[in-house]
Amino acid sequence: MVLRVKRLSLKYFFTHAAFIALFLCSASASAVSFEYLYIEASEGNSSGGHSAIQLGDEVYHYQHHDSGLIRLLRQDKQEFHFLYRFSQNRRIHLSHVEVSEETFNRLREHFKLQFLAQDQQFKQLNDLHKDRVLLRRLLYKKGSDDAFWDADFPSVLRLNGAGLFYTGQELDGQKKDRRIRNVDGVQSQSSQIIDMLRKKIEQNHGQDYLLHRRVQITTDIKTLTPSHWLAAPSILSQDNFPPAVNSFADSYEDYLTGLVAIKVLVERQPLSHDAYFITHESVTPEEMEVLERLRDQMTSSLLKSVTAKRPDWGYAVLVNMARFVAVDLSLQLGHWVFIDDFDTDSEWISTDQFARFTEQMQTQINDAQTNLIQARKALLSNGGLTEASYSKLEMSANRYFELVKGRGHKAVRYTGENALPTKSISLPDWLVPELTQQQLTMALTKLDNYESKLLQELVEHYQYNLITRNCVTELFRAIDLALLQQNKVDVDSSKQVELLMQESTKRLGGNISAAYNFIPFVSFQSVQERYKVTTSAVLSSYRDQQLEKLYSRNNGLMTVLRESNTFTSTLYAYNPDDAFFVFFTDDRLVLRPIFGLVNTAAGIGQSIFGFLSWPFDAGKNLKSGATGVLMSLPELLFFNMRKGSYKYLSFNQFMNDEKSEY
Repeated sequence: MVLRVKRLSLKYFFTHAAFIALFLCSASASAVSFEYLYIEASEGNSSGGHSAIQLGDEVYHYQHHDSGLIRLLRQDKQEFHFLYRFSQNRRIHLSHVEVSEETFNRLREHFKLQFLAQDQQFKQLNDLHKDRVLLRRLLYKKGSDDAFWDADFPSVLRLNGAGLFYTGQELDGQKKDRRIRNVDGVQSQSSQIIDMLRKKIEQNHGQDYLLHRRVQITTDIKTLTPSHWLAAPSILSQDNFPPAVNSFADSYEDYLTGLVAIKVLVERQPLSHDAYFITHESVTPEEMEVLERLRDQMTSSLLKSVTAKRPDWGYAVLVNMARFVAVDLSLQLGHWVFIDDFDTDSEWISTDQFARFTEQMQTQINDAQTNLIQARKALLSNGGLTEASYSKLEMSANRYFELVKGRGHKAVRYTGENALPTKSISLPDWLVPELTQQQLTMALTKLDNYESKLLQELVEHYQYNLITRNCVTELFRAIDLALLQQNKVDVDSSKQVELLMQESTKRLGGNISAAYNFIPFVSFQSVQERYKVTTSAVLSSYRDQQLEKLYSRNNGLMTVLRESNTFTSTLYAYNPDDAFFVFFTDDRLVLRPIFGLVNTAAGIGQSIFGFLSWPFDAGKNLKSGATGVLMSLPELLFFNMRKGSYKYLSFNQFMNDEKSEY
């Protein structure tokens, strides 16, 4: 066979090269977009409407907190849409704003930096509070002044992970007999597993390693000194990061947690009876092999973490030991055993609530069961044998088996699962820093001065104002700051305004003044008119979606009438978190004032009832009735706010309904 090769001419080569180069340049300079979101008004947080910016898979928005300050929040895109469109039943108006890739990256990096900076600021504020509580506690123990006693001590200062093995009374030297809770010998098996771990540690690190480390930590605690809270001329820098200060309370907690971890190993302390649960799910032979390998990995991990220099090594050791025991028990019993990973302040659902929302809770159980099955399969897949995949399995199991309890007419924890178990106890009193009364008093004085300065600067930066500093104005101010070059931020204010106008026009298509766009729906119109908006969409709420499905099956008048009110609606069950109302008005513009009049009357009626029931419900009905009146009055002027909420909807259902909507 003879192959004939066509000879390429120079003209042919350069022509195609030009097209390739043009394509590559177009691709590199291709435009991307971010999304500006306007969330309609509703009862609850951001009742007058809300605004946010969506950058890829992350949504940034500002929220007013009880402290009187406004804070920047960051949420996953799917979680944000689920919260507002499904749980809060609010429509979202979305605009795609076309920008260059460089502008998009500048916006994303600026919002990320601002979020991290503000998160660090408020963490430091929390550290100050913890330090104050600890210092007052130490002064109280010296008997110098009873006024220094702080009732917040048990809730503010806690040892994470210590509750997996001890109660507070046990660490305070009041150890109780656990034999009555040694069901099926699990406690003794747990104790034997811990003893085996201790022996491995001694084999690898020396017979006296744990003793020496305990002595060193004891010395560190006794010589621990308070943090140096020195009020600088300006605590918050240009990027709003406060100076790094090692918290006195955090250091004390870390040292004590390390001592507890060593105490568990030395005393062969079994798991606390409420730190784990045994399921009826059998471990398959394939899962047995995986767990045996995982147990070996956990052993190696524990041998390393017990010698780690990181401050929170004690917490890591406690969690790893607890999980190691759970894995070993699963292998011995042939049934899955998991550590309880729910937080101490988890949200609970009462038996009455579970019964009221039976259908939705059953959907939640089905979702949790599906997630658990998938997590068990992932543990068997290639590359699935990791502590991270086991953590996901642990969370899935906690959620499923907790929700299943509701079928047995028990209150259940609805939220609060953690990737790492945090079962905590209040700080014990058996070892404290050796500080004089004068040192403690002086430390409190410096702390007060620093906190006063920090609060003053935080108020200057973030004090909420309904008109001049709210969720909308701060969003546009952040966009403006992101558009200005870093080295041009400090130029003369008059020139800065001119520079901002130029940058905003060049990059976004126009400029939007935060001062004149403090109302969410007004700001959305401004975005539509001035930015390079390529497409817009209204993302439907949960009730909108369900109504559309009903109308597609039956467009009869009876369906419309049935779904128009809360008494006969098949889509809404009264949620106690909502103020009482009768008619939905979000989809009935013409009848809205009439329906609003009925809703206002319902709110007044609940208020009267609430006034009479005040001694019995602490004013709950009175407050709900007053809220109902406030939410209904705008309906008389054709403006809808109340939409009803759906607290226990399925996130999986939301994801299935959202495959192609945005």
